[in-house]
Amino acid sequence: ALMFYPRRHLTSNGETVTFQIMAEEVTDLMASEIHLEYNPSQLEIISVTQGSFFQNGQNSIFLYEINSTAGAVQINTTLLDGDSPAVSGTGDLAEIQVKLLQAGSATVSFNGSDAVIGPENNDITILEKINGLVVTE
Repeated sequence: ALMFYPRRHLTSNGETVTFQIMAEEVTDLMASEIHLEYNPSQLEIISVTQGSFFQNGQNSIFLYEINSTAGAVQINTTLLDGDSPAVSGTGDLAEIQVKLLQAGSATVSFNGSDAVIGPENNDITILEKINGLVVTE
């Protein structure tokens, strides 16, 4: 699964919250390409940083692009080397800080074109995607 953790933040208008983008119960994950979408009139992406899943003593690449006009974020992360150029289990691929711009609720969601890849360049099936929700208290 790919999921936001926590799944929901209760916050005040103008506050910044942090989500982790988690890969859950994966086997032999070497790379990921994550595509997020959001309403730019409701949310602002403050920052995107690498999570800890690919940083345990291994070299990795972490790239991201934010298109605040379109309300889109693309995150790419890949393991480069190591004894085993893949990880298994559950861990965070990225952290994303989001600022709520107006009262109400807003969603950051996976847009459906996400990909996770194994060390043999094989696609890993994503069984479930769980979006993130920001709601004013």
